[in-house]
Amino acid sequence: MLLYLIRHAIAEEREVFAKKKLEDSLRPLTMKGKKKLSKIIIKIKKDLSDVDLIVTSPFLRTKQSAQIISDLLGKKKVIESAELVPHATPEAFIPWLKSHGKNVKKIVVVGHEPHLSSLGSYILTGKTESFLELKKSSIALIETGNFEEITPSKASLLWLLSPKLVDKI
Repeated sequence: MLLYLIRHAIAEEREVFAKKKLEDSLRPLTMKGKKKLSKIIIKIKKDLSDVDLIVTSPFLRTKQSAQIISDLLGKKKVIESAELVPHATPEAFIPWLKSHGKNVKKIVVVGHEPHLSSLGSYILTGKTESFLELKKSSIALIETGNFEEITPSKASLLWLLSPKLVDKI
């Protein structure tokens, strides 16, 4: 089974958005962020073509990123998971994967840093100390066994794609 971990695209600057007196969860993507993520997804669209499910944090910037991905892949199903909010523990998402991963081969997870890197590290090693670095719009591809039986440290990192590398492929 394949798990694509995708960090949300570039969003409005935190400090600038805070002056609007709105919650950080409502911070939207910038046009530059939308274009950059679209470019990356288009470059690897063939790999993502048979994705079964896109799951996202409920924060606006991740939902917008997930919608871009869904639209470019032909309106794939997008669902929200509270286990992907920035302050959630990486371990919290494993039960979600087990319960929602039935009969699923490829899942795209759209989330935040440092949570997403910690989640990837946890799946790969069983430890939450992150050794991955996911810049905005970066994608890590992890191969694991059956999602219903996923256990930490029983997975492999197949590749990690940062936005800077996209022009080289």
